[in-house]
Amino acid sequence: MNYEERIKILKKLADEDKLSHAYLFFGEAKNEKLFFAECLANYLEKGEFKKPEKILEETLIISPNEKENIGIDKIREISNFLYQKTVFSKKRTVIINKSGAMSLEAQNAALKITEESPPQTLIIFISQNEDSLLPALASRLQKIYFPGAKSKITANPQLLREKIDKIIENDIINDYFETLIIELRKNPIKNSERLAETLKILTRLKMFNVNKKLQLKTLCLF
Repeated sequence: MNYEERIKILKKLADEDKLSHAYLFFGEAKNEKLFFAECLANYLEKGEFKKPEKILEETLIISPNEKENIGIDKIREISNFLYQKTVFSKKRTVIINKSGAMSLEAQNAALKITEESPPQTLIIFISQNEDSLLPALASRLQKIYFPGAKSKITANPQLLREKIDKIIENDIINDYFETLIIELRKNPIKNSERLAETLKILTRLKMFNVNKKLQLKTLCLF
């Protein structure tokens, strides 16, 4: 799912009042996850899917302190915030940036809030790695993956081998090939053989019911 598809799907869910009450935005993308969460909050309150120009009345953003920790006191703020009546938006939105920085006590408190939150709640946890949260908490969140700069993978076959399962699992094969082809075409003479083979593999994936993992492994040979 690329960026535009995410926007389309989340806007549709918001318009139909079918958003989940809690999400996990995770992946290698450094700034995109928080940016997307803020755009969604702005859409709910202002009707525009873009970064808010002013502080949103119905949104609370929690971030780590100077020691890169999120303690129990910060999580208690969430409960007080969520139980206030909505005025400008259908949802009271909480964004927990770098949620993996939550202490164990804070994560357990966040789990309880997620389980017992009022109906107008939207909580977005942001983390690079989905494993940074307690399994009990992560299991209650709808997960949306934000891939990072895939050119780092394409430049190194070993990195591709390590990422194959994640690429398939998160259904970003088309995104991966699009990025790879763009990278290879920057130096078409040097990369002519790999570019030709990449296009062949992409054609096979689109036209035939072939083993996706095997086809991606073939790319590691070039």
